[in-house]
Amino acid sequence: MRWHGLAHWAEQLIHIRHPLQMHQALQGLLPLLEADGFWLFLDDAASEQHHQFSAGLSPDAHRFMAAQQSQDLYLQRYLAEGLSGQCVKLQSLLRRDELERVQFLSRFQPHFAFPHSLGLILPLGRDRRLGLSCHRRKAPFHSESEHTLSAVGAMLVPWAQLWLGPSTPCQCGLTLAETQVMDLLLQGLDGSEIAQRRGVSKETVKSQIKSLLHKTDCRHQNQLISKMHRQTAWEI
Repeated sequence: MRWHGLAHWAEQLIHIRHPLQMHQALQGLLPLLEADGFWLFLDDAASEQHHQFSAGLSPDAHRFMAAQQSQDLYLQRYLAEGLSGQCVKLQSLLRRDELERVQFLSRFQPHFAFPHSLGLILPLGRDRRLGLSCHRRKAPFHSESEHTLSAVGAMLVPWAQLWLGPSTPCQCGLTLAETQVMDLLLQGLDGSEIAQRRGVSKETVKSQIKSLLHKTDCRHQNQLISKMHRQTAWEI
């Protein structure tokens, strides 16, 4: 993918509904960034959504990163130093405490063996953030890669907001999570797709849809969707 195709790539993201499709889409960034691996995460503390996507990583590396995100010293240092919005070389964040660095890498590197990494975190509003990083096994990243990753991050923001859904509850007494489930139903996703999109169980989504039906006085899901579409049209 060349620079002139990056904007088109970003536009296509709005059509992605399944996590596997996002993993595949990220593969296109590896040549652009001249990277061996790419990691992306979305967090929304208010609705307890946590999503992870990757390209160029083994299944083991992806599972490890997803499970260890709260223990990621790179992430902790980045946030502690107030670097949000800045693209930085992650390894440089661990140079101050040698013992801490060695202990962290001894646990981290067997699963995620990339000695050269660039990272960027972008705030998406209150309690929301988009994080992305690219990784190399051999040569360090040059300064141009930092500009490229920053551009990729900026283009991912609209997709990230769409993926997470509304950031505030609607005015009909729904919780934030219910509002987001409603938004995904209106996009045409079914219960299984919503569960995958939000990183929760099918049972959780089923319970949320049941609550939506009760709060909106609808007998079934089709009636709910039709009612919400009519309400949206009226507001417009």
